[in-house]
Amino acid sequence: MKNREGGLIAMKKHPHLAKKLSQLYSSCINSSVNSNSALAKHLGISRQAISKWTNGSETSVGDCIPNSQIQNVAAVFGLEPHLFTLELDEFRQKLQSKLEPDTDQYPSPPGKLSLSLLPITDLQLIGRSSEIDLLNESWHRSKTNCLQIVAFGGVGKSSLVNSWLSQLDRNNYFGAERVYGWSFYWQGTGSEVTSAGDLFMEQALHWFGDETPNEGTPWAKANRLANLVRKSKTLLILDGLEPLQYPPGPKQGAIENPAVALLIRELAANNNGLCVITSRMAISDFSPFDDGRIQSLQLNHLSTADGVQFLRNMGIKGDNADMEAAVSEYAGHPLCLSLLGGYLSVVHGGNVSKYTKLNSLVDVQPYDIHANKIVLAYLNWFEGSFERSLLNLLGLFDRGISLSDVKKLASTESISGLTEELLGLSVAQWGYAVKKLDDANLISVDNRGSRCMIDCHPLVRDFLNEHIKTETPDIWTKGNSLIFRYLQSHAAESPSTMVQLEPLFRAVIHGTRAGLYEEAFQLYFKRIKREQFSMFTEGSHHADQSCIRCFFLRPWTDPVSQLPETASFYLLSCAAANLIYLGKIDEAIGPSMRSIQWFQKNERWFEAAATAGPLVSMLIAGGRLQDARQQVDLVRESVRKADNAVLTAVAASVEAYLYFLEGDRESARQLFEQAELCLNETDPGCVIACPTISSYYCKYLLDSGESEKALQRSLKTIGWRESKSWQVAVDTTSLYASDLFVLGLIYLDLGDIQQAAQYLNRQVELLKAANEWLYLPSGLIARAQLYLRTSQFSLARQDIEEALAIAQKTAAQFSEWEAYIALAELSLEVADLRQGQDYFMRAMAIEGINSYRHRADELIVLERRLFPDKGDVSICRH
Repeated sequence: MKNREGGLIAMKKHPHLAKKLSQLYSSCINSSVNSNSALAKHLGISRQAISKWTNGSETSVGDCIPNSQIQNVAAVFGLEPHLFTLELDEFRQKLQSKLEPDTDQYPSPPGKLSLSLLPITDLQLIGRSSEIDLLNESWHRSKTNCLQIVAFGGVGKSSLVNSWLSQLDRNNYFGAERVYGWSFYWQGTGSEVTSAGDLFMEQALHWFGDETPNEGTPWAKANRLANLVRKSKTLLILDGLEPLQYPPGPKQGAIENPAVALLIRELAANNNGLCVITSRMAISDFSPFDDGRIQSLQLNHLSTADGVQFLRNMGIKGDNADMEAAVSEYAGHPLCLSLLGGYLSVVHGGNVSKYTKLNSLVDVQPYDIHANKIVLAYLNWFEGSFERSLLNLLGLFDRGISLSDVKKLASTESISGLTEELLGLSVAQWGYAVKKLDDANLISVDNRGSRCMIDCHPLVRDFLNEHIKTETPDIWTKGNSLIFRYLQSHAAESPSTMVQLEPLFRAVIHGTRAGLYEEAFQLYFKRIKREQFSMFTEGSHHADQSCIRCFFLRPWTDPVSQLPETASFYLLSCAAANLIYLGKIDEAIGPSMRSIQWFQKNERWFEAAATAGPLVSMLIAGGRLQDARQQVDLVRESVRKADNAVLTAVAASVEAYLYFLEGDRESARQLFEQAELCLNETDPGCVIACPTISSYYCKYLLDSGESEKALQRSLKTIGWRESKSWQVAVDTTSLYASDLFVLGLIYLDLGDIQQAAQYLNRQVELLKAANEWLYLPSGLIARAQLYLRTSQFSLARQDIEEALAIAQKTAAQFSEWEAYIALAELSLEVADLRQGQDYFMRAMAIEGINSYRHRADELIVLERRLFPDKGDVSICRH
């Protein structure tokens, strides 16, 4: 509007706008918007447009935000639009009031805070107010221990959490004493690396103040970390858990990494603060805690109205019909809309009508294909530019990387399409390339720390990875080779912690992707395994297994042909050992059998028989007694040809134990006595290269009613350890725990409760320390017998239910059967007959369990107590 002289009438709707914006930037009310440039980028407009708002122009007055943008600007800072109309002093007062936390209730910020490891996201949040309310409610409700946010990739899980954290920051985190964030999703769904769980344990323990974060097994670390987290009111954020979860199938959603699974179950059961987890799949481990202790938030796509607002906030222009059509085309998927908005801004000046140039590949598509289509359009747009080369290089990495490391890598070797175009770039050119990709929403940039960190969304990274591999295989090979050499040259020479090992695990994977199988194997063998055979070693079996998976065409059956036979066998034996330790019974059988067959083929009879021992023990725990018997028969000839007295005695003990479990106590007695002749010799007269087993014989004696004889024999084993006799020259933690397990049960049978408690508690501690998933359930059930004897029923139930959960997770059916029987006995003690009957029927319904006859008489008595009206009809006799 003009006055009579033709000048502009001063209509300052938002007085002192420049100073108000300056106040907002300096207040860090939105930490990602700290300048006119940042605000312009957030709104998808030019910086000059904001200058016009504040200073005016020939055609517009200053101090006026256009009606089309006032809602957007207010939303960026979490303010009501009318606040911009206030005079400066009143505006400052309102802003200060909003910034000040409730100092009476929350006077100080957290004593310790670390969120830099969470993914970098835009804080723009549209249509998520109810979700924010649920997060706040879960934090304030003492009953809620964990909250899982579940949604497909790219729907905005990480953005939601980051926006919530930004709000918490303005209120001193509502009394949180410690705030810690970690992202497991450093890599996309196509990556073989899943060792992030073990690395997380070590890093988190260090951050929470553990004095020895790299010591102990993953199980022990998880227990320590859970106790440290619960020590104070802690907000723990675990982002992108899905790489550690089982894919769709029988175990869908279960956490594969045992340490992380234990930690999350511990926190779900009891937590002084809140653990927030984001994932693409619901966490099945939470099922026992679905009584209010855990909350679930299913994040949906944006509504059409919210999607339109999302695009307009990015500066996309056009009529509402085109906006709604674009949102509908991408089903309100936030990542797709973000990529679309970036593409339209960079390539088409923000014109929404141009979205139709990105025709759908098919009528109905998964959202990652929608995203792929847009990324492909970007690649074509950037073809031949150094932005394209930078994007290719970032796509080869499985996580974010600092700009300084990118520059170092680019200067190492000249590779066309990858590093050649980046050589010699000036500081300004590097900055321009990064900004161009950031503006396109293809990467996210974090300048908060001392280094500039660059990252991609996992879906974008997955597409880039696959596109480079299929469309430019030469770049794929040379690029992975470059990263392989870079990582191993920057890793510790003799690593001893997961933090030090992790770059080497990644290097091995990049080496195999480059086809450098022999070099990658040598790196694995010499610097990770230290030239050890892994059957009896301890360590991070989960991380190790994830690493060696890349040497197999099909996991644990077909090693790549580029390796020599000895290397292939070594990897196969390592896989078998890891699977046994991890309790993956079905998966362990194949590589174990192939390892044994390779030994037999090469006439290494002793190794064939010795390797069969852990396999037989695993089959017994897995409820596969007949398979265990078959395996013993298959290696009988190997035992004979090995011509080793100690090995022969051990084989006799194992077979005797099989007879005992089958209910043939006389055959068991004969073989045990044959084995004892050797084991009681002063000198066996042969090389001792395998562990001996005493617990089988002692358990046989105890269950045969010979408690005193069992005690004497068990104490003799303890004496061998004290004198370091030849019988324990080769020893393992699990064998020692087994000896204490039987000794504790013997003392319990003899009525010595104090001694029984000492040994039964100790064997559980040892089994947990050794990460023995297969054998821990038996140890817990044994200790539960002590609690039953002393009427500590709640402790007994706790041990048995933990044993049952582990047995079901590992498919250890023998242990599952023992747990149900123990629960039936417990139910009788607490006079819950109906529950006891249910547990008993579940036990007897387990497939293959009828082969185990060693407790037949005992079970008939138990059945009569549970079913007094059945008379002589018994399912135990069938």
